[in-house]
Amino acid sequence: MRKLKTLNEMTQLRASGFGQQWPRHGLKLLYWFAHDCVYFDTNNEMLAQCEPFSGDFGFHLFQNRSDENLLPFSDLPYYEVGNLNSRGANQLPHYVRKDYTGVHDDSNVDRIIVSVDDEESFDKVYITEHHDTSTFNHERTYRISRGLLIIIRNMDLDTFLEQAGSASKRPNNQDYVVNIESGAKNTGSNTKPTRPPESRSGSRGFWERFCTIL
Repeated sequence: MRKLKTLNEMTQLRASGFGQQWPRHGLKLLYWFAHDCVYFDTNNEMLAQCEPFSGDFGFHLFQNRSDENLLPFSDLPYYEVGNLNSRGANQLPHYVRKDYTGVHDDSNVDRIIVSVDDEESFDKVYITEHHDTSTFNHERTYRISRGLLIIIRNMDLDTFLEQAGSASKRPNNQDYVVNIESGAKNTGSNTKPTRPPESRSGSRGFWERFCTIL
């Protein structure tokens, strides 16, 4: 298998393209994981705030099949989360699930996979995306460092999505209001683009003050 790249900072996450284009949910899933599913002790060990082995939030065992070699071999079990069809996925926050269409498109392709050291801690964290309905894309699979998770934990959602390159709105050609004029012999329509909501942005650049923690 190819050596997986580790993402240590926001610029690398942005360059990866993970979960950016609407209606993908990967960036929001990663934000949720960093804020609500993991925390760090004084030794920067990743402690679990959720229970993958119990099926929380749609977590389920990931079979790291030898014929696919998506992730490095490990004696520790792998669990994946992010399949919005999975039992328990309705426990995920609304902001993670809200763009899910329920059809075969890009709204359900992103996943987080973790290796679980014991019932209370994570060993490693990976992000990936489906290549098709049954296999993952090796070229789009990355390890997320502890340092990057800590950076994300210190961001609000809007700032994180902006710096990660999220295109979280529908394409512009879907953001139109059609006004049909009545009273004319030939009924016509005027299409006027709605003004997009002002983006909310927080402070920038503060994550650069954090040291990389592998």
